[in-house]
Amino acid sequence: MFDLSSAVSGEIRQGFYIGGRWESPSGTRRAPIISPSTEEVLMHVPLADVRDVDHAVTAARTAFDQGPWPRMVPAERAVHLRRLADEVARRLPLLARLWTAQVGAPVTFAENLIHAGESRFDYFAELAGSYAFDDRRPTARGHARVTREPVGVAALFAPWNATFNILAHKIPAALAAGCTVVVKSPAESPLDALVVAECAEAAGLPPGVVNVITADREESAALVASRDVDAISFTGSVPTGRTIAGAALERFARLTLELGGKSAAILLDDVDLPDALDTLTPLTMPFTGQVCFAQTRILAPRTRIAEVVEAYGERVRRLKVGDPWNRTTQIGPLLNARQLERVLGYIDSGRREGARVVTGGGRSPGHVHGHYVLPTVFTDVEPAMAIAREEIFGPVVTVQAYEGVDEAVALANGTDFGLSGSVHGADPERAYDVARRVTAGQLSVNGFELAPYVPFGGRKSSGLGREGGPEGLQAFLETKAVFMPGP
Repeated sequence: MFDLSSAVSGEIRQGFYIGGRWESPSGTRRAPIISPSTEEVLMHVPLADVRDVDHAVTAARTAFDQGPWPRMVPAERAVHLRRLADEVARRLPLLARLWTAQVGAPVTFAENLIHAGESRFDYFAELAGSYAFDDRRPTARGHARVTREPVGVAALFAPWNATFNILAHKIPAALAAGCTVVVKSPAESPLDALVVAECAEAAGLPPGVVNVITADREESAALVASRDVDAISFTGSVPTGRTIAGAALERFARLTLELGGKSAAILLDDVDLPDALDTLTPLTMPFTGQVCFAQTRILAPRTRIAEVVEAYGERVRRLKVGDPWNRTTQIGPLLNARQLERVLGYIDSGRREGARVVTGGGRSPGHVHGHYVLPTVFTDVEPAMAIAREEIFGPVVTVQAYEGVDEAVALANGTDFGLSGSVHGADPERAYDVARRVTAGQLSVNGFELAPYVPFGGRKSSGLGREGGPEGLQAFLETKAVFMPGP
């Protein structure tokens, strides 16, 4: 059995990484890490107070204003980032197990998807040495030198559900740009970011370039409000994102937000249903539905709705619910009792509003301990229902009928979110034409893929800006033009 406390170092268990050193917390507050599957307290971790926040921001500010990192040539930063990526790669087995232990991600899911984070570190290490940070443009008087400079100190916020993989979009991009960072680790899954701090230390990054604290809401607000923070990158809920956006606007801090989704999978009338469901079913409830890009709404032609409901419902019934450490488990527990009550509340809401439960619909029998809910499928769903509009963040999927492609697109676009989606059909080009009409930041045709060099982000309430690809690097850069005389 995996022992969480003994799997990580004493420095990680007892403090924060600030200014190139492991520091003890200023206060005495601690937070429990609770197993989602057994409800046992696995260990306690310290929480930062405002003094720790100020200390981390000051270290990052000093490293940016006076240190070597932003003044290195990009190729030199790339060498450091390559070392950082190598250190991360060495710790992937640990990071996968931390994902399962802290938040209940099924172990096979964690082992497979953890490599997406590794690839992002690799990608930005390479991009740091090849990106065109400078160019010249001819002008009437001579030429302009256009430079792309690091924005400054970046505060990086990751949620509990996929902390390492989300930070892997943020940390190496900010560092490749030449920024210094303060990482706010979530109290529910605090260990991932601290392991990355160990990687930064082992890779020899200059002091203050990477700083990591674990903090609660009040201290997180202090980090957002700090006038020494030049850029904020936040992944989390819409209400918190709105609050952060307001605070950032006060001083025009640069801002990237990824705030969740209610993604639709459109099945076209000519779809090969078994083939489509092979790909789609795991994407509707990955990690018990606690993933922002989950395809939680299936839109099917009315002429085939009965076929789709039967075939998809049968596949969901066969999903194995259980211990996330069991390698055959496909649906593990939800994070905590609050998440469980939230999901059950949506299931009750769907019933009250007239939707029909195809399968699931309540707590998983046989699990006395842990936050288990049966994977649930609704049909006879109307667009105005809460289960069709709001992000549930659990294993709940709706299947809705449409009359034609125009209605399918209208349904797909009929929520406040616009993060992800997919289109499935016999003709990929026809499916692409439909995908172009969906208001979302990233879509897939007849499949799904995560690629570090492709931008990811949302529209509408799903957020602002992009992570991944050159666009993810640009989020941490400012552009300056200097006009020069002569040729």
